[in-house]
Amino acid sequence: MLILAMYISAIFLFNEKHNIIENLKNIKLHGIVFSSALSAMAGYIINHFYDQDKDKLYKPITSMLLQFINQKTALRLYIIFNFISLIIAALLSYRIFIFFLIYQFLIWFYSHKLSKIIFINNITSSILMIFPFLALFLFYENFSKYILYLAGFLFLIILIRDICKDLHSYKFDHLFNYSTIPNSLGIIPTKIYLDVLLFLLTILSICLTFEPHLQEIRLYYLLTGFLSFFIIIGIWFMRNKWIQIIILMIKFWIFLGTISLLFIDGNPLSLL
Repeated sequence: MLILAMYISAIFLFNEKHNIIENLKNIKLHGIVFSSALSAMAGYIINHFYDQDKDKLYKPITSMLLQFINQKTALRLYIIFNFISLIIAALLSYRIFIFFLIYQFLIWFYSHKLSKIIFINNITSSILMIFPFLALFLFYENFSKYILYLAGFLFLIILIRDICKDLHSYKFDHLFNYSTIPNSLGIIPTKIYLDVLLFLLTILSICLTFEPHLQEIRLYYLLTGFLSFFIIIGIWFMRNKWIQIIILMIKFWIFLGTISLLFIDGNPLSLL
């Protein structure tokens, strides 16, 4: 999903010429995408390593599958993925190498320390999710205003999903004394916090609806605004099982938003 999103973003969003063939000839683009994917894979391994006690209850199927791989093998894979990612980055340029070195350190630091600090854990996790797109942002040097709006939009929607996940895993977090917002402040303050974020997402969605560069897909952002507004009210009446449905809906909505980028400036096939 990350690889797909990065290629679509690179071709249809960051590169204003929107030429698919010319983009795919660029070796650095492929290097950045696969370095990002390998670093993210390593990040999931190290994050599970620190959260395995909770995951045995919260993600029993995943934990059961991971039992076939012992911890030493998992840590070796973590090192190998990061090492290959850095080798690819170093072959591209020293700046890209430094970028991914910082990215990998932040992933480890989040899993080891920051994930235990309330508010900081959710914000850092959401930033790390969009960090690979920062590489594309810097590579293409496209500093357009609407790119920043889209970055804020993606950050907010991922942050909302992350807090919903904490709300859904509240009982497990309480059992293992995790420093999440629901576990530390309670359910009601968490829902108030979510409402604030959803309100900001609604405002940003409306702004993106009137963005000229995104006029072909403005319906997506308009619907996002409407859905966010209704969830602001509905979240107070939702039970725990409905929170899980919202999480799945957000994942699908992110996927839909990624696919919708294909239709910027018309038919993608005409851009060959």
